[in-house]
Amino acid sequence: MNHGCRWPSGTRRGRVPASALPVLGWITTALTVLAMAALGLGTDARAVARSGPRIAAVVTLSLLALIGLALALIGLLALV
Repeated sequence: MNHGCRWPSGTRRGRVPASALPVLGWITTALTVLAMAALGLGTDARAVARSGPRIAAVVTLSLLALIGLALALIGLLALV
């Protein structure tokens, strides 16, 4: 039960100190960025190019769709 709180109910009972939440949020963001970078660096661009123009187009379009979705969500949620 959330009762309008932004954080999980466990933080309301003192399990996670309120002063730790900003630091934990930053750590979570940094680890997510590192994980996404690792996925991107693990992709062999030459193998995608060798697979043919249709596959390369699908990969490019999906990447553009993800970027567009991310920018739309940033604008929608007024994060910047």
